[in-house]
Amino acid sequence: MNESGSGAYFVRRRSRGGGSGKGKRAAGLLIAVLLVLTAAICLLVVFLPKITGGTAAVGAFGGKTFYFLSTGSYSVRDTALLAAQETTSRGGAGYIYNDGEYRIIAAVYSSEADARALASVNDGATYFGIDVSVPKDADENSVAAVAYLTGEWFDVVGRTADELQRGNITEAQAEHATASACARLCAVAESAGMPNLKSALYAAGEYSCPDKTAPLAYIRYVQVRAIAETVRALHTAG
Repeated sequence: MNESGSGAYFVRRRSRGGGSGKGKRAAGLLIAVLLVLTAAICLLVVFLPKITGGTAAVGAFGGKTFYFLSTGSYSVRDTALLAAQETTSRGGAGYIYNDGEYRIIAAVYSSEADARALASVNDGATYFGIDVSVPKDADENSVAAVAYLTGEWFDVVGRTADELQRGNITEAQAEHATASACARLCAVAESAGMPNLKSALYAAGEYSCPDKTAPLAYIRYVQVRAIAETVRALHTAG
């Protein structure tokens, strides 16, 4: 068997004998057809973006819902701060999300099932959804930046936190991976045309773990903060 770059396996079939002339001609014809199709696809890749302009890119991101795992909600800030510190000490984000109540957020998930499962095994925990969507008149670069944040960036940071929690990577490796992803996020944000969004993404891309905070808790904090601040920026976009 051969292992491809994507991790899939393919079995090579052995031919029985040398094969007939017709078989060889058929194989040659098939290869020729495949070459023609490949050339056509390459032409489409080159020219289709020019034909469609920015419409396809803007329409590529149709919005996404994330789920915040909350360990509690409070109306007094001092009480919320103490609760946030307790959540952080247990490896959670400890982010304070204010929607009229100070909600202490431990983590963010792209799967409602994951958030629901974790809420069910943590006393007093709940979860709620938060939608990330861009205005219809958003420029292509802003849409691309949000798509990157909610896609590749979110997955990399979340996977890094999970692997660190499982003990599969070291704190140094986890911080390096997260800081690299955040630097990439800032680079993507550079071309965003929406000022509020650009500022939010720059802030989301800041990685500086406090001395007294464990890397696991801070990485989860960075992930939660990025989604929360981006949603706030998109809602206040002019």
